[in-house]
Amino acid sequence: MEATTSIKPRIRVAALSGSLRKTSFHTGLLRAAIDLTKESVPGMEIECIDISPLPLINTDLEINGTYPPVVEAFRLKILDADSILFASPEYNFSVSAPLKNALDWASRAPNVWADKPAAIISTGGSSGGGRAQYHLRQIGVFLDLHFINKPEFTLNAFQPPQKFDGEGNLVDEAAKEKLKQVLVSLQAFTFRLQVTAIKPLIRVAALSGSLRKTSFNTGLLRAAIDLTKESVPGMQIEYVDISPLPLINTDLEVNGTYPPVVEAFRQKILEADSILFASPEYNFSVSAPLKNALDWASRAPNVWADKPAAIISTGGGFGGGRSQYHLRQIGVFLDLHFINKPEFTLNAFQPPQKFDEEGNLVDEAAKERLKLVLVSLQAFTLRLQGK
Repeated sequence: MEATTSIKPRIRVAALSGSLRKTSFHTGLLRAAIDLTKESVPGMEIECIDISPLPLINTDLEINGTYPPVVEAFRLKILDADSILFASPEYNFSVSAPLKNALDWASRAPNVWADKPAAIISTGGSSGGGRAQYHLRQIGVFLDLHFINKPEFTLNAFQPPQKFDGEGNLVDEAAKEKLKQVLVSLQAFTFRLQVTAIKPLIRVAALSGSLRKTSFNTGLLRAAIDLTKESVPGMQIEYVDISPLPLINTDLEVNGTYPPVVEAFRQKILEADSILFASPEYNFSVSAPLKNALDWASRAPNVWADKPAAIISTGGGFGGGRSQYHLRQIGVFLDLHFINKPEFTLNAFQPPQKFDEEGNLVDEAAKERLKLVLVSLQAFTLRLQGK
């Protein structure tokens, strides 16, 4: 079928600075971004939205389903925007309180952040605000924001040459060029998500981070394959075995080629339209076999790049959730686009019984949740395939 498009001639970007200081470098970044759109990024209109008037979030201020006027006006600005640009300073390895306050107010029902493309820019000392970006990306999973992965923008404001003038305006030309690339990437990603494309079949490569024969995580993938045959038409999942891969060692790369088993694996990833990870949690992180597979497929050229992806996990306690956060962080560098909703973690040991003795998923409620993940991955993949 032919793709149907609904591309706006101009995208409207809501820009928020997490710093309220008058000569804030972050607000200076947003002023520079506005200037750049007027000079060299046609088709993008950025509006800087002042978050300083927002009261500290307090649900007692919500009356009969309405919010204080200043909050309603702010939420409407976010709702009307096509995408979001955050200038996020780093406060104690996290986002600032004013920015968190704005995030929380706009997340109140209905969540007006939902399904919007977004980008983050940061400046400051040392890492240039990078740790705030990782925390904001984590918050964005719940808010259902779709952050661009490339390019990342962090700027050490205090290293020569001079980056900002006395009024907080960006004066470094190299930094302006980097900022322009962020805007171009955000613009392109926004247009892609505004397009609906219909494709008869999407091919999904499914990887399990557990090599155990009766692994529950591999059992989740078998259940996903069965679900696509029964109730998710238009999706074909292939389980890709990562156990034959040697431990990554660049000495095995000879004249730009990889060992045959690695080449075959990389080809499977390259040919897939999207990726489904079943990621067990090992020591608050991903497993070594999965990290090994991620690393091999990231070697030049990175065959993960620009692919939609989803993560499912099971185990004790948090059900593998902490491995998902680490995998999402790795995915920023790999340029994977993870769906945000729904999240799937499953405590394998709470009644009712979740898996049989062979590791097959037997819980019907869990199967229904898993189906919703597949439907979401399918829809997101089709959106990103829009031309």
